[in-house]
Amino acid sequence: MEKLHASLWALPIAAVVTMGAGAFVACGGSGGDAGPGGASPGDLADSSSGGNGGNDGGSVLEDGAVAATPACKSENGTAAVQMPTFVRNVKTGETGWFASPAVVDLDKNGKMEIVAALYSTFVFDAEGKPLGAKGTATMGRVYAPHVVADLDGDGTMEIVVGGNGGTVAAYEWKGGALSVKQGWPASTASGGQSPEARGMAAADLDGDGKLEVVVTTTNTATTGSQVFVFSADGKLFAPGGKTDAWPRYNTGSDKTFNGQGNTGYGCYGENVGIGNIDDDKQLEILVTYDNHQINAFKPDGTSILASSWYTNPQNMYLGQPMGWGQFIRWVDFKVDEDHYHLHAGAFPDVKQTMWLQWTASPPNVVDMDGDGKNEVVGIPNAEMNEPYETQAYAFMVLEGAHGDGSRSARRKAGFETLPLSDKPAVRADTDYYPPSGIPTPTTVNIVGDARPEIVAPINDGYIYAIGPDGSRLWRYDFAQGRAKTFASEVVVADLNKDGTPELIFGTYSLDANGGHVIVLANTGKLLFDVTLPGQGMDGNGIGVPSAPTIADLDGDGQLEIVVQTFDHGIDVLTVPGSGKACTPWPTGRGNLLRNGMGPSTAK
Repeated sequence: MEKLHASLWALPIAAVVTMGAGAFVACGGSGGDAGPGGASPGDLADSSSGGNGGNDGGSVLEDGAVAATPACKSENGTAAVQMPTFVRNVKTGETGWFASPAVVDLDKNGKMEIVAALYSTFVFDAEGKPLGAKGTATMGRVYAPHVVADLDGDGTMEIVVGGNGGTVAAYEWKGGALSVKQGWPASTASGGQSPEARGMAAADLDGDGKLEVVVTTTNTATTGSQVFVFSADGKLFAPGGKTDAWPRYNTGSDKTFNGQGNTGYGCYGENVGIGNIDDDKQLEILVTYDNHQINAFKPDGTSILASSWYTNPQNMYLGQPMGWGQFIRWVDFKVDEDHYHLHAGAFPDVKQTMWLQWTASPPNVVDMDGDGKNEVVGIPNAEMNEPYETQAYAFMVLEGAHGDGSRSARRKAGFETLPLSDKPAVRADTDYYPPSGIPTPTTVNIVGDARPEIVAPINDGYIYAIGPDGSRLWRYDFAQGRAKTFASEVVVADLNKDGTPELIFGTYSLDANGGHVIVLANTGKLLFDVTLPGQGMDGNGIGVPSAPTIADLDGDGQLEIVVQTFDHGIDVLTVPGSGKACTPWPTGRGNLLRNGMGPSTAK
């Protein structure tokens, strides 16, 4: 089985944090070049430096490259973006992980609440006052972002969280308090394991007006399942009465799918996305695994076939069709072509060429070229050698199963040669803390024409912006050479009403005062680097691992930035002069269903 990616499998050291003192410090970007920590001239629209892959050279790109082209509805703002200012800290007494906080009006009274999931599930009012008792129906930490929605359309909001021990709970918000919804908690136990939930997403998969909740887990048992889909009532989803639809993989039809069968192994970092990748009206589920696979499921649990361009090269199944999740993808397109299409030459060897590993690679469903057909975006590790060692992170775009399926699971034009990051620092198997960042893609139009870009934090210490044609537009150096410094998912909002979006993310490390909130222009230029006040000490990490959430928390018409930390609870900052008209990617995984869909996703 695969080498364990220990930094992503880390168990928490403790659930309780120690608060510390600190100063609120901000560094602003200068005009022209981005200045310290910014996107240097050599990093703008240039992917020719070592290890970057993608298209070479610094040519002017059709998509606008680094031109500050508006992508939002303007509110006629003319002032510069102002520095986020600290409002308050909300104490939780627990360690936060990757569960991006939610800002939502739970009881529809016109006032926003903060919903936070750490180990317990909390609801706070806009001023940080706890509302009711915290939810404790799940075991251990809540790793993945929680879903907040009215699951069954009855007018009551639910909060769905996944914990350890195979526990998934849905709370209702009634009478100003949390209560466990009837039929929940649900269980993801299978194959003799009760795993941790590391991914969650929700959507109306079959169009009946009710939401389904998809949960991915760390299960590694040979007879275990990693992907569960639950109906609003907490039961396993059984579309059309198909009671064996979920979980997957199962010990029935999956064993013999295309002869070879399907196998899964551990989903460790928000490994699920949802969207329509074919021509029917139902939505598909995309899941990535720690055995080099990315699969696409129909709502009934069946796997989608890859293009007939791919056929099985193994003697036992020679020439058989393959599903999305039945083959290892290699970095070099020629290796894929020789191995799966031409069946030519020796089988590829990871000691000689890089393969792709999807251990912690959240997939997004997005229309990259504006043709009304969605593609699938993911950022797997590119590994080589034995034991396996990450050489880079690869930006991959795969086509959907549209039309006759002839392009299903094929690389999108422009991504035949994958854009690659630099090599991240190699971590020992026992080097768990802080956990490495999750290369979560933000797929939204930030520059140029109406096509979306891919923006992501990578564990080489940079935020990357990749164009829809596979060209690297820019990258921003957030780590500044500091070891084991990582970044959260990037969120996007217009912070000065001028119709041009800004990018906001957090950083974390084990260094004192390692928690920062950073604001970039859409060109990658540094605007502000804000050191959070009152940071504490926590052996798991210090700072902001989860995506910030951008919303008008207090109803004054301007935006707040809400961040959840490892070490000192939740911080609220406000951005003077901002407005609410443009928040295309306001929270973790793009929305409170956490499904990786955004404004550039074709419906």
